[in-house]
Amino acid sequence: MNTTWSHPDPDVRAFLDDFDERGADPEGGSEQLFAPTFLAADPSRAVPLTTAQLAGTLPARRAMFEAAGVGAVRRQRAQQLRLDDRHVLVSGTWIADRAGGALELSSTLLLRSEPDGYRVLVYLNHHDVSALLTSVLPGSESTP
Repeated sequence: MNTTWSHPDPDVRAFLDDFDERGADPEGGSEQLFAPTFLAADPSRAVPLTTAQLAGTLPARRAMFEAAGVGAVRRQRAQQLRLDDRHVLVSGTWIADRAGGALELSSTLLLRSEPDGYRVLVYLNHHDVSALLTSVLPGSESTP
């Protein structure tokens, strides 16, 4: 197993570009980039989800971001750690503009190479996104 983090290889960079583009488009089909069942985790919980469940949650997630005044999300950095010939960890930071300053979101993805491209097996948010967005709602007491 490789133990050195590096800049994303072209195939991983292409996946991340697709991930970002689909995430920015409400009709982008982000769920198609995930394994049929994957693990979604954050500091508070870990739950297995199907792609159908993910697709059902995306409109509410977008609405939560909009309600918090969060603008377009863009990748700031990414790095990879190849685990074997089919699996790669990708760690990244995404930034979004909002009133009062930028919002930084960090995630790590475990990707598996499939015949038709990479699929997300594990999606780890390093923040409780719901709590983070609630703390930045207009009129809230605190900001991150």
